[in-house]
Amino acid sequence: MTDSFARRHPCANLSGALLLPGRTAPVRISPAWCAAGVLLLVLAWHLAARQLGPQVLATPWQALRAIGPLLHSPQFYANAGVCLMRIGAGVLAGASVGFALGMLAGHSGRLRGLIEPLRWLLTALPPVVAVVLAALWFGRGSPMVIVITALIMAPGMYSHTVQGVQAVDCKLVEMTRVYRYGMWRSLRHLYLPVLRPVLLAALIGAASTGARLVVMAEALGAESGVGHALANARGAFASAELIAWALLILGLAAALEFACLRPLRRRLEPLLEQPRHA
Repeated sequence: MTDSFARRHPCANLSGALLLPGRTAPVRISPAWCAAGVLLLVLAWHLAARQLGPQVLATPWQALRAIGPLLHSPQFYANAGVCLMRIGAGVLAGASVGFALGMLAGHSGRLRGLIEPLRWLLTALPPVVAVVLAALWFGRGSPMVIVITALIMAPGMYSHTVQGVQAVDCKLVEMTRVYRYGMWRSLRHLYLPVLRPVLLAALIGAASTGARLVVMAEALGAESGVGHALANARGAFASAELIAWALLILGLAAALEFACLRPLRRRLEPLLEQPRHA
């Protein structure tokens, strides 16, 4: 299909993406236009704040001024630390459970059929409903947030692992049995080289989604954390503090991506490019 598309469109590259005439690579995003887009968003925010009033929507300057007192407050660092701990624990638990079940289900159609209803349920269930039910069952606090984050994260890792296991060449699997590879040796030399790209992409996506999910769970059913502080600001109708917390949450998400996820991806990319041998 890609070959026929490329024949019909001479400006298409090998992946089927259209290129401008005279270019040999896709057009990249311009940093200057990105900055212009940010300025447009800030301008729209300012105009909307002027129309709605400070009780409903604070201006950008009011929100920036509210960040200073928050950063100098000991509650900020306590809430941020609790939030990061919950993100790490929830994503790690969900990824571990999803990977373990995916490895087992990838070799057993019966087990895969047994798990499939639960996978569909956790995937289709709205996160808000899951948070409300978890708060009812586990109470308010870290256990509820970690459990619900793990439950929502596990199906994605499970599905990626099952697909990766099924993509392994059956002849290689048979060869590991002939040479009597143990479970750990097979996992290390056969499955992990095949699963590394899939699992890395799934883990990075799970970390980003898990951060948003933890903040939402804290806002709805926790007694500490960034989301809890955000909910308190909303209840006090402090729009400047509310938006300041939202900006700090964006800062934490950016720090998580640029300080942890991207360096992890750069560190693992050489491993992904290694030849895959059993």
